[in-house]
Amino acid sequence: MEVEMKKTPEQIVSDNMWGSSALFCVAAFAAFVIVGGESAVRVGWILYFAGWAPPICMAVWCAVRRRSPGVGGAFAFTILPLFGLLYWFLHG
Repeated sequence: MEVEMKKTPEQIVSDNMWGSSALFCVAAFAAFVIVGGESAVRVGWILYFAGWAPPICMAVWCAVRRRSPGVGGAFAFTILPLFGLLYWFLHG
């Protein structure tokens, strides 16, 4: 007998919010490297800084609910500074 573990809607939203930082980093990377140019660099920085909004909102949400951010929080708050440093070295 196989038991299916279904996620609650809150867990699904939480997972997607934490993971969205990777999408913003990829979009910023595309603007910086693939598109290139002065205006694309500006757009890349805007996308990068916009990527901080969902993890910060989730961190506040976790603090209000007194929950640990878990692996998603560790992922988001590791990938964003790493990519930020990379972008700053290349386009700062």
